[in-house]
Amino acid sequence: MPQPHSSSQHHARRLVLTVLKLAIAVLGLWWVLGQISWHDTAVIARGQTVRAAVFMRATRLPVISRTPRTVIVRLTGQKIQVKLPSGKIVTADATRYPIMFPRQLMLPVSYLAKAGGHPEIEAGLHSLIVRANGWLLLAALIIVGIPFFLTAWRWQLLMSVQNMHLSYAQCLRLNFVGQFYSTFLPGTTSGDLVKILYTARVTGQTTQSAVTVLLDRVIGLVGLVMVAGIAATIQLMVNSASSAGPFSIATGTGSDPVLLRVVLLTGSLLAATLVGCILYFSARLRRRLGIDAILNRLPLPEFIKHADRSLLAYRNHLGLVAGTFGLSLISQSVLPLAGFLAGRAFGMHASFGWFMAYIPLAALAASLPIMPPQGIGVTEAILLHFFVTRGVDTASQSFALAQAIRFLPIAWNLLGAYWVVRGKFHRPTPTEVQIIESDLPIPTTAPCTE
Repeated sequence: MPQPHSSSQHHARRLVLTVLKLAIAVLGLWWVLGQISWHDTAVIARGQTVRAAVFMRATRLPVISRTPRTVIVRLTGQKIQVKLPSGKIVTADATRYPIMFPRQLMLPVSYLAKAGGHPEIEAGLHSLIVRANGWLLLAALIIVGIPFFLTAWRWQLLMSVQNMHLSYAQCLRLNFVGQFYSTFLPGTTSGDLVKILYTARVTGQTTQSAVTVLLDRVIGLVGLVMVAGIAATIQLMVNSASSAGPFSIATGTGSDPVLLRVVLLTGSLLAATLVGCILYFSARLRRRLGIDAILNRLPLPEFIKHADRSLLAYRNHLGLVAGTFGLSLISQSVLPLAGFLAGRAFGMHASFGWFMAYIPLAALAASLPIMPPQGIGVTEAILLHFFVTRGVDTASQSFALAQAIRFLPIAWNLLGAYWVVRGKFHRPTPTEVQIIESDLPIPTTAPCTE
């Protein structure tokens, strides 16, 4: 009788989590899309006088056409705040009483606000796509595939400690298949479970398979934090060395409080991870703290105890573990590097260090369990916060950057479909998932040994 109750609770939790993810995605996209434009917009400077009306705030107006000296803007349906010749300040539709501007208006570019010494005309999404540098985007696409090959090697090294011997080709193939399932068939059965299942079929070691897959994922996340922290630290040092005065967001010099917070956040996460690893892997500290005795007394599933013993094997291979962290640093540096190339393709001006520091944080936040698939709405909001609200780039550019760092890896994830459609890999069934969770051996009839 408890099974139906447990099943209903499970479905209720899944429903709540799904609703939460959907709400996060909708709210994030709603906030971001409210700040971007499909078409170019010209920013009328605050205090500028147009037809005897003084603009009381910087105002974005859609651009119809432009020349090096003039810009034609559309005023139909645009709400503006101006000071009329009578001295009255009104906020109303530009083409209606009491403002009564024409539907279209040609203005000198000198009427526009300045950004980086140039008239501020923000490129819309349409312009960004049309004018994007295709060669830079192609370079970003090529290099973003590098992590697949490095993480396959990293995973193979981790499995060697457990006496699990898969060829590099098998590890690479499972990497692509796992990413395909995680990207295109998201759900409770992730790509990690697919990797665990098929690795266990090859080796006959269920728990060790799970340990290596999960440890590989943790090392990857730690590498992501390390990349962000190192990049933020270096950028702060560069800013400090090049600064001759107070900090200026527009120039990117001086003491950057946002970068400083990134350093503190990543440093705290890495310090907590280091302390946790020392407490967990140190035999002396485990004895003094009674961790082993506590684990033996707790009514934990045998799978957890077996996983604990398997994980402890890595404390005798610190050199190998250090090597996997080195590979993680390299592989996790590729996405922000690809993001930098994509950003430059879209005309972004932020410094290289900002891309290396902020994109890993956006990727880390998007990977949290409560986030929507592919971080939809979350990645856009975080990148807009880092690159736009600080006055460096536009909302349309940050939105285009978010799509680039999302869809460039997805193009590589599609390669996993080759083995899936051939019937070599399938999503684990509920029975197979139960076998994995119960730590039972899986028959070694692996179809992935081709």
